[in-house]
Amino acid sequence: MTASNVLDWIVALLVCWASLTAIFEPRRGASQCDVSTATSSAPQVPLATPTQAEFAEMIRDMKLHD
Repeated sequence: MTASNVLDWIVALLVCWASLTAIFEPRRGASQCDVSTATSSAPQVPLATPTQAEFAEMIRDMKLHD
């Protein structure tokens, strides 16, 4: 076996280990994020639905870019 082949295997094993660790490890701080979002006092503003004229303008702009 050559040195580069051994290095390739080591890197591959480290990538697999990191991937499996990220998949199976419980998310740290998830409860903190949920609590801060749930207790946020900022008003929740619903997104505005575009009007028919805005849709037409977006479609016209897309056609111009093609």
